[in-house]
Amino acid sequence: MQETNLYTVTVPVFIKALTSLDGMLDKVAAYAAAKGTERRPAAYFENALLQSRLIADQFPFVQQVQVTCDNAKGATARISGVEMPKYEDNETTVAELKARVEKTIAFLKTITAEQIIGKEETKITVPYWNGKHLTAFEYVTEQVLPNFFFHLTTAYSILRSNGIDIGKGDFIGGLPLKD
Repeated sequence: MQETNLYTVTVPVFIKALTSLDGMLDKVAAYAAAKGTERRPAAYFENALLQSRLIADQFPFVQQVQVTCDNAKGATARISGVEMPKYEDNETTVAELKARVEKTIAFLKTITAEQIIGKEETKITVPYWNGKHLTAFEYVTEQVLPNFFFHLTTAYSILRSNGIDIGKGDFIGGLPLKD
C-alpha cells in the first residue's frame, strides 16, 4: 500500500498531470498540422490555439500552460528548499510549450521524497502574501493543488472548446488498475 504524505500528493501528482498535458500538446500540434494549408499554414492554427481563451479576462492557453508548470516547480522548490528554476515565459509554439513541460517534469524528478516528507509545518511565503505565510501542508492543500488543477483544467477546456479531440482520458492519464 502506498503511504500518503506531502511528497506523494505533490511530485508524482504533478508529474502525471504534466505528462497528460504533454500528450494534449501533441494533439494540438497534430490538429494544427492537419488544418494547415498553403494559405494558412499549421503555424497559423497553432498560434490561434495558443492565444485562445475561454473568456476575455482569463489567461490564453499559452499562459495557462506556463502557470500550470510554474505551480508545480514553484511549490516543489519552496517545500523542498531547493532553488526554483527560472523560466522566461516566452513560449510561442507548441514545441516550446512541450519543452517547458518536459523541463518541469525533469526538475520534479530531481526531488526526492526525503526532501519533502516531514516538511508539513514548514512556513511557506510568496511575495504577494505581504509577509504572511502558510504551512507547507496548507500551501499544498489550500493553494497549490487547487490552483494547479484550475489552470490545467482551463487549458484542457480551451482545447476542447476549439475542437481538439481530447477527452477525460487525456486529462486523467492512465490508472493503476489492479486485478
